[in-house]
Amino acid sequence: MKTIAVDVDDTLNDFSETLRTTTFAHSAAYNITPETFDKYVEMLRSGHDQPNDLLSTEYSYFCYKIHCECYKLATARPDAIEFMQWLRANEWRVVIVTYRDLRRSNELTRKWLHDNEIPFDYLFMTLNKLEFCKAWKIGYLVDDHLVNLVQSNEPGGPQVFYPVMSKHKTGVIYRGKGFENFNELKQWIQN
Repeated sequence: MKTIAVDVDDTLNDFSETLRTTTFAHSAAYNITPETFDKYVEMLRSGHDQPNDLLSTEYSYFCYKIHCECYKLATARPDAIEFMQWLRANEWRVVIVTYRDLRRSNELTRKWLHDNEIPFDYLFMTLNKLEFCKAWKIGYLVDDHLVNLVQSNEPGGPQVFYPVMSKHKTGVIYRGKGFENFNELKQWIQN
């Protein structure tokens, strides 16, 4: 049985666009002032990392809460849904790999996949998707992350494909193969 690993955010859905365009409302549940809330939203949208060395901070908790909202609201790509269903119909083993903290968002992620009729066999959180694929002998990875595109196609590693986005148009040479529509992948992985 052939196996493929597929990312969720900005691959199967429009997470970054959702984060950028959603109007988030301040509430007492955030336990921060409206001014701090607005500041944190701006920091998160601009890609600001945690402002200090602590693993758990007010800001990291805020990021988690906003990300969970985006996980729920992000729209699945219709071509991605069709592709994932095609994989299932053609007896592929589908492994969802994500950077999401599944200790806290496992149920939410599974619900989103189910609600969008995206079939999968396994769901894993992994910070190094290339090494994960090597260890599990997964031959294909579909992911948008720049590091995976630059370091892809190493001996023993997966062949990497990515949905072309504006962040990929940087002049950096990627070893992964870009696509505009998931249907393009079908011909590349059938060989």
